[in-house]
Amino acid sequence: MSKKKMTLEELLEEALVLEEEQPYELPDNWIWVRIFNFIELERGITFPASAKNFEANEGLIGCARTANIQEEFKWDDLIYVDKGYTKENKRKLVKKNDILMSVANSYHLVGKISFINEVKEDITFGGFLLCIRPKNVNVNFLYYYFRYLFLSGKIQQLATQTTNIANISAKKIQTLPIQLPPINEQKRIAKKVESLLSKIDEAKQLIEEAKETFELRRAAIIKTILKEGLSNDKLPTGWRKIKIKDLFTIFGGGTPSKSKEEYWNGKIPWISAKDMKTTFISETMDYITDEGLKNSSAKLAKRGSVAMVVRSGILQRTLPVAFLLSECTVNQDLKVFDSGDEWINKYFMWYVKGNEKSLLHNYSKSGTTVNSIEFEKFKTHEILLPPVDVLKRKIDKVESAIEKEENANEILNIADSIEALKQSILSKAFRGELRTNDPSEENAIEQLKEVLQEQVK
Repeated sequence: MSKKKMTLEELLEEALVLEEEQPYELPDNWIWVRIFNFIELERGITFPASAKNFEANEGLIGCARTANIQEEFKWDDLIYVDKGYTKENKRKLVKKNDILMSVANSYHLVGKISFINEVKEDITFGGFLLCIRPKNVNVNFLYYYFRYLFLSGKIQQLATQTTNIANISAKKIQTLPIQLPPINEQKRIAKKVESLLSKIDEAKQLIEEAKETFELRRAAIIKTILKEGLSNDKLPTGWRKIKIKDLFTIFGGGTPSKSKEEYWNGKIPWISAKDMKTTFISETMDYITDEGLKNSSAKLAKRGSVAMVVRSGILQRTLPVAFLLSECTVNQDLKVFDSGDEWINKYFMWYVKGNEKSLLHNYSKSGTTVNSIEFEKFKTHEILLPPVDVLKRKIDKVESAIEKEENANEILNIADSIEALKQSILSKAFRGELRTNDPSEENAIEQLKEVLQEQVK
């Protein structure tokens, strides 16, 4: 039996958001509407592991995955799969104006999107991605809507958590409420948002360049202080040359099972790469319980130890190292160093910071999908260690100099403020507060009626 066609009134009732469910008031000629009338959704293909290849070959087609979903889509990091998977289904090919969303990812990344403003080559997309195809709506307006949902954390609220992966279903996307202005207002909003965000990105780029200059200057200051008193002829009295592996007890970390709630939200700090943005660590984003510690490969690092990232994308440009101000555990992407002497440990931390670029150049592992340190080789690296009294004086001098530098460059630490500013602009855009609205324009419900009328015919 064929499904009975709905009347225009019935379709309107289904499409419009009930007044009591509307989050806030909109300008008079805007409407709250369910998004399913303005998008088509296509879930990606789940490929067997044997089908994936990291190099292009005849008979293969590029495939987008979660790693490609950035603010600007990463065309240079595709995997490749057999073209046969898309031969009979052209809907699985990425098209211009598609929005690709990561719908199976860690919680803080699920819902992240890329807008395809040009197609550089034929590609498909994997099962962890959802393709959102705009219809009957300005494509840029829709893109900024989903970007707003991600930056504000609203899209993540739709996710369900399974083990360490958060998932968003296509069904939940379809029923999202969207603020719909008249079509010309959609265009004006998209244009103004693009202009404002572009200016913010330009400012951010200038800040990043200034930060890089600051980091190079900081490393040079540290290196100069640590080398004071040394000459190329011979070591001063009391100095010694020693390999890292002979100076420290070194161990890695681990991650308790994310599916065991009793392992998490305890009192033991658990460090991952995202915590390694400071020189001294006492608090972390995640904490584990005693049970989590006992039932995983995680180990307790002593206060005064040093943690270093040895596997992470962040190693493309920096080698994060930090001094622990409390007992902590680390995940498997970090190593802990402990000589048994906090002063030596701290000296090693400053040594790494001062020689960061050369250490990355000499010990970065090439040819791997994830950046990492060639750790067995790194352990044989020799450092010059001064006697304790000299070592302490050098550390005091380094920390005094770095404190002055950081105070002078405090303005550079505004990355979070920049993201908050972007979120604020997008929030104002979807509340009709960018001063672009023309109240004399026809109400957006007329556009909705035109769309729905096609379904009645």
